[in-house]
Amino acid sequence: SVRSASFGGASDKRFPLGITNPMPPLRVYLDSSDYSVLSDPRRASPENKSVLQELRRLKNEGLVTIHFSGTLLSEMAPMEPGFADVALRRADLLVELCGRNALLSQERIFSFELRRAFGKATDVESVYSNVGEWYPEGAAEISPITAVDMTSYIIEAIAETGLNRKARRTAKRMALKSGNPRAAIKTALAVNARSGSLDEILAKYPMRPEDARVLGRFVVGDATQAQASQAFENSLRDPRWMMLWFEKHHTQLTPFIEWTRSPAKPFIASLLEMADHAAALRRQDSALGTDLTNSLLSSTKWKEQQDSLLVRIAARFCTEFSVESAQLISSSVLDENCPGLTVAVRSLHSAAWTVTSETPRKPKLSDFPDAMHAVYAPYVDVFRADSFMAPYISRHVSKHGTTTVSKLTNLPKAISEVLAARE
Repeated sequence: SVRSASFGGASDKRFPLGITNPMPPLRVYLDSSDYSVLSDPRRASPENKSVLQELRRLKNEGLVTIHFSGTLLSEMAPMEPGFADVALRRADLLVELCGRNALLSQERIFSFELRRAFGKATDVESVYSNVGEWYPEGAAEISPITAVDMTSYIIEAIAETGLNRKARRTAKRMALKSGNPRAAIKTALAVNARSGSLDEILAKYPMRPEDARVLGRFVVGDATQAQASQAFENSLRDPRWMMLWFEKHHTQLTPFIEWTRSPAKPFIASLLEMADHAAALRRQDSALGTDLTNSLLSSTKWKEQQDSLLVRIAARFCTEFSVESAQLISSSVLDENCPGLTVAVRSLHSAAWTVTSETPRKPKLSDFPDAMHAVYAPYVDVFRADSFMAPYISRHVSKHGTTTVSKLTNLPKAISEVLAARE
């Protein structure tokens, strides 16, 4: 079982030292739409109220642990202004149900899985975090947490004042001595950083005011780099603040969405190639009156193409994550060691090639995030997916012991059945 292996279990501290739970809680993963439905008072039907009440009971009694991910946060964040109340309701419910129980970013999971496939991973790594660490590694790299050069900072500030050349030289002499800031200037900058405006920082980075204050102090040398880095991560770990910041700065989301979703790029590129190939076969069938596409889907060629796609995507990720290998890895090794990657790739491949009519359903942009959620399916016991993707995810994740639920109102029953089977 993926969830009972050392990967995912060693650092998952749910109980006080010395206390063990003979039957650990079920791990549950909700779909992003579930948080929207269950937090919307306009959709508070008796059925939805019952689901929420049961989830609260199961969580409070320690029977389940509900996990969130960065993929969930990025989808739940409003992309238009004026939706703060909606976003915060969703965030409040997520925090109530999940707390800080997060699943790591796909990037980190893929990296571990591929290193494990090549025998280069350690046994102490985990896909779980109980401190809300949903984001990729290198959080500090996208914040202004770099070596502080106060002299350059002062010179740039003087240049932006609009003073003439003579006045700027005078200002520099007053502010600097032998190329270094005078003591009085250092003190003034520190005082301003401790009490001045945070607008500039808050407009660029999703930081809580108290954390932004630490970052501002760091920029002028009044706080350490370690303190600034910790402050930035503290804000990232707070889903409520992330939602509020996203709502206020929706036009500036691009760097963060690129950061959190970067692992999907090679995934999407390969799947679009596959979709184009499927469309070409359909056109050929239509022009010649043949049935090559349906024949392909029912032959061994279908499995070979899916295996080939999986290997190509794994190779792209090996390059991206600097996972070197002496030879191209096989699909069977990937299936054994990379459950998150293989379930995601195989689920979306199956869905994209499904024959529902003479003209198959085209892949939609929303399918890709759905498949990226599937990365987490092997690492939980009960996994919620939308009705379109659920059967494909279930087909490929069931061997890992995960129950996939396609309808929110069926979730309590599914959890109850899994709990009963464990007794």
